[in-house]
Amino acid sequence: MTPVTPDALAWIRALPKVELHVHLEGSLSPTTIGALAARHGVDLSIVWPDGLPERLSFVDFDDFIRQFAFGVSLLRTGDDVLASIDALASDLAANNVRYAEVTSTACIYHHLLGMEPSEYRAALDEGRRRARAVGVELAWVIDIPRALEAPDEGWTAGFLAGPDAPDGVVGIGLGGPEVGYPAEWYEASFRAARALGLRSLPHAGETVGPESVTAALDVLGADRIGHGVRAVEDPELVRRLADTGVPLEVSPTSNLLLGVAPSMDAHPLRELRDAGVRVSINTDDPGYFATDLSAELALVAAHLDLSSADLRGLEVAALDASYADDATRARVRAEIERHALS
Repeated sequence: MTPVTPDALAWIRALPKVELHVHLEGSLSPTTIGALAARHGVDLSIVWPDGLPERLSFVDFDDFIRQFAFGVSLLRTGDDVLASIDALASDLAANNVRYAEVTSTACIYHHLLGMEPSEYRAALDEGRRRARAVGVELAWVIDIPRALEAPDEGWTAGFLAGPDAPDGVVGIGLGGPEVGYPAEWYEASFRAARALGLRSLPHAGETVGPESVTAALDVLGADRIGHGVRAVEDPELVRRLADTGVPLEVSPTSNLLLGVAPSMDAHPLRELRDAGVRVSINTDDPGYFATDLSAELALVAAHLDLSSADLRGLEVAALDASYADDATRARVRAEIERHALS
């Protein structure tokens, strides 16, 4: 592992970037959580008896979900959603992220928080407009939460087909716990969304092994896979991913903190990349993991001993794996390629 120098980190931060796997609801920083709790008069000691920390931490996946769910519970109005988008866009802009495909779980606002779909749509549309004003183009991936939306319900697919779907949606996702929620349960919803022209962008191969990735490909017709790193446990599947070019959205810090990999030395990224699998580097839930895309790229650069040319290539590859429109793709590609090598 080669430490990243301050000059190299400054170069990474200035590099124009593309993010393909970041959750709006997972982007809530302690500052945003504190502000939303104050707005609604919610006692933070319910979750943090010693006070809201400057940097969130958790002992296991269940503890992460508990804190994550509390943050989501504060997104009670369209103004709350808009505040979360503004904060995310500000963080993305500070890291020179020019284009991001942001996952949001529409179902939770309707099912758990009682928000009208039209209010949710208005917040996403306005947030997208505001993000563009600070130099960040946002697109949306609306995902099905495995543990919340019943398999035969089809709410998310119906929402995406209806008048309240926000502008800029590029795909349907599948999030939440993999264990006990097989891809087969959501086949009809993905088929309906794909008929609308949306891309299949499920999570798979994070907390369940390669069989989850195979199901995402075979059952859901995955165009790109969130995480997918446990595909490395099946050499045939790794070859299939390399041969077909289906990209994986890799989030190193997330994998370390949630126990998917015990260390960067044991992380599958190097093996997947060496095998020719297309990968992008992402933050997943940056508010909870206290990370940003610059930090993720620095971590990967140190672990894989990547040059500035390699890192620039990763961002071009992320753009190629995105569903940006032609004009955005051309503009961002030109910005990345103009960033002089260090």
